[in-house]
Amino acid sequence: MLSSEEGAARISGRAKVEGRVDDANERVGLALAPDIIDKPLSRLIPGLVHHNTRGFGHTLLFSAFVFVGLLIWKRRPKAALLLWACYAGHFLLDAMWLSHNPTILFWPLLGDFPLPMRGPFFSGPMLWNILGEIAGLAMLFRLYRRGEISLRA
Repeated sequence: MLSSEEGAARISGRAKVEGRVDDANERVGLALAPDIIDKPLSRLIPGLVHHNTRGFGHTLLFSAFVFVGLLIWKRRPKAALLLWACYAGHFLLDAMWLSHNPTILFWPLLGDFPLPMRGPFFSGPMLWNILGEIAGLAMLFRLYRRGEISLRA
């Protein structure tokens, strides 16, 4: 049986984390953050990331900075870890272990950012990228339909 506070949290699209209410929109925002950082960067300063849409936001180094920032912001390790897992989970959907992505993930240890993927649209790494984007959109749509996230700020 849910307490009235837990019931209200479920209805409003919020989940309890260590006695605090954590907004589902924060989790979705952090899951999308690597693309929110890198897509505009690849258009505004393309030479910095060799025209690649996966750059600094898709690196473990930047991910570590995100985690430290979340620890400072949330001041609760479990809440920070949950939000960081949303950020790092993006790497799984982007299949960062395929093709040239490990070079990006482990930047700067394995070298500079590679050129973006080219080739047939439905082949190899590109197919994994497409499937990851479809899976991510399906998850977002399901959360929206269940009322767990909203389009309002």
